Amino acid sequence: MKKFLLSTAAIVAVSLSFASAASAAGKTFAMVPKLIGHPFYAEVEKGCEDAAKKLGVECLFTGSPQADEAEQARVIRDLITKGVDGLAIAPNNAASIAPVIAAAKAKGIPVITFDSDAPKSERVLFVGTNNVQGGAEGGKAFVGALPNGGKYAIITGGLAAANLNDRIAGFKSALTPAFTEVSGSPFPCDDDSNRAIQIIQDLLVKNPDLKGIFISGGWPMYAYEAFSRALTSRHDDIKSGKLVIVSYDTVTSQLKLLKDGYATALIGQRPYAMGTESVDILKKLSEKAAVPDVVDTGVDLVTAQNVDKFLK
Repeated sequence: MKKFLLSTAAIVAVSLSFASAASAAGKTFAMVPKLIGHPFYAEVEKGCEDAAKKLGVECLFTGSPQADEAEQARVIRDLITKGVDGLAIAPNNAASIAPVIAAAKAKGIPVITFDSDAPKSERVLFVGTNNVQGGAEGGKAFVGALPNGGKYAIITGGLAAANLNDRIAGFKSALTPAFTEVSGSPFPCDDDSNRAIQIIQDLLVKNPDLKGIFISGGWPMYAYEAFSRALTSRHDDIKSGKLVIVSYDTVTSQLKLLKDGYATALIGQRPYAMGTESVDILKKLSEKAAVPDVVDTGVDLVTAQNVDKFLK
């Protein structure tokens, strides 16, 4: 009998040891951007990793190398099958991702969105920039640089991306009646840097009277050399204000282009904060803690006057 009691005690001790190890292992949260290998999302991933280390959880940053809504949905369904403890998604298409979010919720997996929202889905909340406000800041910078108005064009990523459409709506809301949009605008580059640069070159050739370009994401400016070559003939016009270029995002290549006179203003989104805040919110949701309705990570307006501060 004494041996039996000792054996039972040993079993209980081993069970407690396993329970403790499982608890120490923490939870796994997944972040799925529109695409991986993208300079902007690299900053989000860094924030995700740093927050995970601080909170004692795992952050799985994964997705497709292309901005493909069907592939994004497949990646998320795989994560649901694996049983992650929470999901943060930057939807390529708000409407098409809604059923996948509903599937995660049905499995008890909380879902939030970041960078790009899907407000009509069953996501819990959105973490990121107030894109309408950010677009409006871009519009104000545009009007400030072109007080007499003129012909302008917009370059965007995917036409179905809610965050990009919000930025465009905010931008247009700040313009005066003196501005006229080029026919066919906004022009989608499908998040492809080379295609975005080609669009710019085509616009300048076909519209010699073009006064400005608003870019709802940083795609053409992620490659310093390619962008500067494409605008070499108009460099003096940009520096003098005859041609205005306002773009979203503030990755290093964009800041250098701004400093060197190849852009008028940049709208910064604080992607690192999107990563840290998303992991923090997912941890709270997994613990049934209270969370806000939205986490606004803020925007920064960067011009030639303050670009050095951001380069540091």
